[in-house]
Amino acid sequence: MKNERLSLLYNLLHILNKNQVGSADYQLAAYFLNNYANMSAINIYDASAANNVSRATIRRFANRLGYKNFLEMKEHFSDFNEGTEAYRTFYSGKDFRDSLRDSIDVMMREMSDHMTWNETHSLARLISESDQVSIIASMRVANSVKIFQQEMVYFGQTINLAVDQDNIAQLEQRMTSNSLTIVISITGVFLQSVSKQIQSLPGTKVLVTLSRNPTYNRWFDKVIHLNSHDFDLQGQFIYYSYGINYLMDILFKDYLEYIQKGDN
Repeated sequence: MKNERLSLLYNLLHILNKNQVGSADYQLAAYFLNNYANMSAINIYDASAANNVSRATIRRFANRLGYKNFLEMKEHFSDFNEGTEAYRTFYSGKDFRDSLRDSIDVMMREMSDHMTWNETHSLARLISESDQVSIIASMRVANSVKIFQQEMVYFGQTINLAVDQDNIAQLEQRMTSNSLTIVISITGVFLQSVSKQIQSLPGTKVLVTLSRNPTYNRWFDKVIHLNSHDFDLQGQFIYYSYGINYLMDILFKDYLEYIQKGDN
C-alpha cells in the first residue's frame, strides 16, 4: 500500500506540472492534492460539484491513473497519515540539525562502502563510450541530475534527461544498440510507472535504486544499489535530498578521471 500511495502522489503531481492551468486534468489534480488529507470524507458528487465537471470526467480521470473507478482511487489516499507521520517524525526534535548531519554522514559512508569503485568507474566508462546517454528519473530526482547534466557539457558529453513517458518515447526514437540508459528510482515507485517502456528500450540499461526487488535484475544489465539494506519511509528522505547529489559528484569525478587517462 505504501508504494501505491507514493505512486498516486507522484502521478497527481506529474499531472499538475504537465497540464495547463485551468484544464480539467489540472483542476482535478490540484483538487485531490489540496484535499489529500481528508479524501475519506469526499465523495464523487462533492468532487464533481467543486470542480464543475461531470462524474464521468472524474471516473475517466481515475481510469487514466490506473484505477477501476473513483472509489478505488480514493482508497489509496487512506494511508496519508502514515506519510505525514513519517515526515513529522523525521523533521521533529530539538536536535534536528545534529540528527540530520549524522544521518547524512551515515548515508555517505554506506554509499561509499557499498558502491564499489568498479561500479561507478564502469558506469563512467559506459557514458564515455556510448553513442547516446539518457538518464530517466522522477521530477524530484531530476533537479540533482540537471546539475550533473550541465557539468558534463563542459567536457563534451551530452546527457539526455527524461522525467515522464512522453520524454522516454521521444528518446527511444533515437536510441540504438549502443545507447546507454540510466534509470534512477530511489524506492522503485517511479520505475514501476514507466516499467513497460524501460523494458523495450534498446542498448545497455543500468538501474540505480534502494529497492531490492529481484525483478529488476531481469530488466537491467546492471543494478547499482545505493546501500546494503532495505530502506524505510524516513530513510529515503536522505537519499532523495542528498544521496543523488553525492552519487552524481562521484560519477562526475570518475568520468573526468576516465577521460583524462584516455588523453594521456
